[in-house]
Amino acid sequence: MNKSVSIVILDFLKSKRVTENVESILQQEVDFPVEIIIIDNSVDEENAKKLIKLAEYPNVRVHLNKENVGYIAGNNQGAKMATGDYLLIVNPDIVWREKNTLKKMIDYMEMHEEIGILAPKQINEGDGQVAMTVRAFPRFFLQVARRTSLRKLPLIKKWVAYDEMQHLDYDITQEVDWVQSSFWVIRKPLWDSLDGLNPNYFIFMSDPDLCHQVWEKGYKVVYYPRAVVYADGIRASEGGFGDFFKKWTLRQHVKDSMKYCWKHWFKNNPRI
Repeated sequence: MNKSVSIVILDFLKSKRVTENVESILQQEVDFPVEIIIIDNSVDEENAKKLIKLAEYPNVRVHLNKENVGYIAGNNQGAKMATGDYLLIVNPDIVWREKNTLKKMIDYMEMHEEIGILAPKQINEGDGQVAMTVRAFPRFFLQVARRTSLRKLPLIKKWVAYDEMQHLDYDITQEVDWVQSSFWVIRKPLWDSLDGLNPNYFIFMSDPDLCHQVWEKGYKVVYYPRAVVYADGIRASEGGFGDFFKKWTLRQHVKDSMKYCWKHWFKNNPRI
């Protein structure tokens, strides 16, 4: 295979998990070159000291930002440094336990040129449950309703269940609307043609937005459970309506959701 891979890991105060992540990547059995690019938004001296040690590996680069530029800009920054044919956006808490995970995913992409984004099965380490990383394209009303008692009403409960893809069989390879960007493989030329993640968002909603554009470009977004990775299962957007006034991340999620829904208000589902 005459292909190369770039893996971008954006860190915010998770140097220990990033170290485990990188060390597990370095144990992957592959027949193509792999580079690892770590972007650090922590602006923390102790965190930085631990990350810098990873740059001792010949295929690992570490870039320390002088300020927290956010999730979108941080990943775009790493992607601009990437030289591979395939780009992986990987959360800092991911751990690769099977040594053939990366090769499985790249091989599958090579065999299916119609796939633009491929995502593996994720297991939450805490409870061993499959992370629900697949979603239907967002609707703002449901983004709000799912965090209030409205989600208990019969009709809305049904809509929320579909929005969260609660019916999905996570053991089957299948096309999906969008997958969370906690772990993505995307073709680098496709990423470049879309200018990466949309900088109009700060943290959230850039992943459904990019998946929407991938479908519009004529490529597919596919969930691929034959490849499995593990994560800590902690979500920045967790919380109910009452947490809206306590958590900045939840308020930002609502703001980003409004931006997404306004942008796509009059658009049809590109999968149809």
